[in-house]
Amino acid sequence: MKNYIFSAMTAVLILSACSLKENPTSFVNRTNYYGNETQCIAALNGCYLPMAFIYVPNYMLAVEACTDIWYSRSTTVDACLDVTPAKPQMGAAIWRQGYLGVMRCNECIECIAAANIPPAQKEPLVAEARVLRALYYYNLTCFFGGVPYYKEMVADDDALLRIRRLPRTDPREIREDLYYDIRDLALPYFTEENGRKVRASEAKSQRVGYALGLMLMAKMALWNEDWDLALAPLKLLEALYGELTEERYPLEQTMWRYKNTMESILEIQHDWSKTGVQFAGSVANIMTPPNAPSPDNPDLRLFDGIALPELGNEVTSWSALVANNIYGIFRPATGTTKTENTSYQNALFNPLPLTYSDEYNTQDGRYYTQLDLDAIAAGVIRGQKIDRRIYYTLGLGNYSTGATFQTSKRYGVGWAGPKFWCPGEVQTYDSNNYKIFRYADAVLMMAECYIGLENADEALRYINMVRTRAGVEPETNFTGFEALTALLRCERARELGGEFQRKFDLVRWGVWYEQTRDNTNNATLRNRMKRCHRYYPIPDVQCALSGRVLTNDEYVAEGM
Repeated sequence: MKNYIFSAMTAVLILSACSLKENPTSFVNRTNYYGNETQCIAALNGCYLPMAFIYVPNYMLAVEACTDIWYSRSTTVDACLDVTPAKPQMGAAIWRQGYLGVMRCNECIECIAAANIPPAQKEPLVAEARVLRALYYYNLTCFFGGVPYYKEMVADDDALLRIRRLPRTDPREIREDLYYDIRDLALPYFTEENGRKVRASEAKSQRVGYALGLMLMAKMALWNEDWDLALAPLKLLEALYGELTEERYPLEQTMWRYKNTMESILEIQHDWSKTGVQFAGSVANIMTPPNAPSPDNPDLRLFDGIALPELGNEVTSWSALVANNIYGIFRPATGTTKTENTSYQNALFNPLPLTYSDEYNTQDGRYYTQLDLDAIAAGVIRGQKIDRRIYYTLGLGNYSTGATFQTSKRYGVGWAGPKFWCPGEVQTYDSNNYKIFRYADAVLMMAECYIGLENADEALRYINMVRTRAGVEPETNFTGFEALTALLRCERARELGGEFQRKFDLVRWGVWYEQTRDNTNNATLRNRMKRCHRYYPIPDVQCALSGRVLTNDEYVAEGM
């Protein structure tokens, strides 16, 4: 999905707000459109556009900062769950853009299928639209739980009226229906002959298709805890991607600056320059440590007190994500000895490549910490291997110079790390691709399925693929499925933290409220969050449009 997809469609698409209050007028003129393959592709390109307006900074705040592993110091409502049906915040954008995507995909499915062009040309395009529609419904059900579910084209006012009055559909039913929709009506049309049965990085113009279809099938079956149904597409992904190894899929390439890498299954495509019309994002701004001009050199920006030359001197950052204590901490005990506070030794990322400096702060009553370059070079500190994912996921300082962020120096915790930073970023313009789904995710999903099927050997085999690439010892000691489940959940946090998934994982496991409340460092979030916040509320305006067929019963029960 190159940038020309976005720019070419500007002239033919009405990029307006959308909801269940849809305008039945086509987003292209269907009377004289869909006349050839080029027009069908142009219409289908418009189905990609809402994705870019979903994966934005507030999405990151909603699904990562409101979890056990990250928090934001921001008072932004999504970061603190100041969310109600009357004030849905990011929920309004997800609803609007999600149903805009559904509407466009529904039309493309029907109109391209009816187009007077050869089946070999139109069938893969219809299949692509089905996969995209499933992606939008996946987001909608992850955010809201049950939502109105329809697959018809909004062709006239009668169809519009019916859709407005649709109630919530059980998300299990939506996921199951979309699973078979992809399996039976999309996958068969991604073939080796037409060049569509390939890894995402090999797809022409980065169009979605076979790999994403398989991933969405597995995701939806996993939500429904149907382990066998989830394994079927995951095994097909394994046949396509092979074994997860450092040689085949270098860990360094999980960084978002590396675009359309071999491991990717879905990336949101971005590019930006000062000249020319490009498409950019801004998520990197909340994943980069706060910065300000150096007091000694106004032309040099310091990021939490240190220089990061790779990022340049024009970047703006705000509401930066910080690791919660459970994610990674090396906090010295109060006192004059260089002794770690033992209550923090069970963090998910342990040990951190931090050691004690000679800097003793009388106000804090403890020695500060610093990056240990020797430990980084050796990959070992305090007798333990350092998880290589730390260097990408957590920002502790400049790993080349050993300069430590002020926050890490004083408190032994990290910011979001280099995986998410954008070298040469200009102000709020982020040209990274956002990695939404990667093959390592699929590998860990296979492990989860085998735990559900009580096959410990296979579960450990897949967990250890991920651990081995990260440079840590494989886990060989099976002590029961409860402990193995805990290991799997921790491994997903280490591998996928910051990749728009943590809250969804916690919600589907049924542990989001307790896990977040007990581990967040954001006191405002802890005091405000309620069990109903596991899902966002359907915006009040949409409930009104439905004639109050749509309701937010969980929020009402909480007095909201």
